[in-house]
Amino acid sequence: MGKRLIAILALALIVGLTYGAAYAEVQNVKISGDIIASGVARSHFNLANTNTADKSILKQNFLMTQTRVRIDADLTDNVMATVRLINERIWNGGNDGSTNSDIDLDLAYVTLKEFLYSPLTLTIGRQEIAFGNKLIIGQDPVSGSSTSIPTDLSERKAFDAIRATLNYDPLVVDVVYAQVKQTNSTDRNTTSLTGINAAYEINKKITASVYYWLKKDDNHSNTATRPDELSTVGALISTTPIDNLVASLEAAYQFGKNTETNNQKRHDAWALQAMADYTFANVKTTPKLGASYTYLSGNTKGGTRNTGWDPMFYDQQLNNIVYAILPFSNMNAFNLKGSMKPTEDITLSIVGGYYNVAQKNSANFTVPNTYDGGSTYYSGTYTGKSHLGNAIDGTITYDYTEDVQFGLTAGYFLPGNALTEDTATATQLIGSMKVTF
Repeated sequence: MGKRLIAILALALIVGLTYGAAYAEVQNVKISGDIIASGVARSHFNLANTNTADKSILKQNFLMTQTRVRIDADLTDNVMATVRLINERIWNGGNDGSTNSDIDLDLAYVTLKEFLYSPLTLTIGRQEIAFGNKLIIGQDPVSGSSTSIPTDLSERKAFDAIRATLNYDPLVVDVVYAQVKQTNSTDRNTTSLTGINAAYEINKKITASVYYWLKKDDNHSNTATRPDELSTVGALISTTPIDNLVASLEAAYQFGKNTETNNQKRHDAWALQAMADYTFANVKTTPKLGASYTYLSGNTKGGTRNTGWDPMFYDQQLNNIVYAILPFSNMNAFNLKGSMKPTEDITLSIVGGYYNVAQKNSANFTVPNTYDGGSTYYSGTYTGKSHLGNAIDGTITYDYTEDVQFGLTAGYFLPGNALTEDTATATQLIGSMKVTF
């Protein structure tokens, strides 16, 4: 009898351990999400008047819906799981193609708090990662073949990554490894990102960050050579020197082995960005003024080093049309912005930009943002002159309820003499309704 009892208890223990590991105890589940319905009208995003085989770039008019559903589950012992699904589609009735009707995995990660010891949090899986003002790390750009809407309008930003966060308040250190691209059939054709970001709160008004990122790219055109290895090192200082004033200064330098461009063996590029925003908090309409300066170095044609700034994984929109059609490189940009709330529910905002090249040259360029599969809005050759163009965006938002917001954004870009001579003004109008639940 004793042996049977021991056998039964041993079997129960094995079953308990097996099923206890397989089915985690759920303490709490939260379901959330949002739906964005938009109408988009774009004109001359290729900056050409008529000479184009693809007339859809001259004028685009479409309706689209972006839907996200997120599930957050709190499990036992500081374990959390997050899954978010997304669908982005052009309105096409019952004629949806495979991309238009796809429901894709947008987020899927597990968070382990106090992993091994209390300061350490480990996050594993498909997750959003952003640091500072998102000049270097903010999003993993979506492929044009993955969505039926223009990629610059996509809500997809996540990386497939492992992130370790060490919180030694006031010092927070993040170590990240992300697999940006991986092809199963071959060890080549891959892109990875590895780096560290350390942020230190000096006092309540000043925070300093330093970082190092390595992008190893075996996914370039010169496949017969070794991988392109681009290192980016930089620092960001954010401060609130007086009440209602927020300012920042960021500088970064890129170096490493360059195998993408022939006869240029090394990367040697710079970026600088200064921002300041002041809110008149005691004024009834709460006006806000801001200014920024952005410098992204350009490549010197015929030089022995690649001095063109690599956009890395930035997530900034200095002006909406500029972001969609011009490279985030070889740029010298001045931006002014302002906003106010004439009523409690309405916000008016405006952003203006003056854009020059950082380096006058006659180099070819393309922009990775696409509007239809692999089709790019604009690509061309710099003329050797300095002025890229002027841009302005105006936005009205109306908070209908706490859950529903209406928006209307108008954009305008007038090309300068650094771009192709036969150019047309690009315009955009987007009306949207966003419901959050």
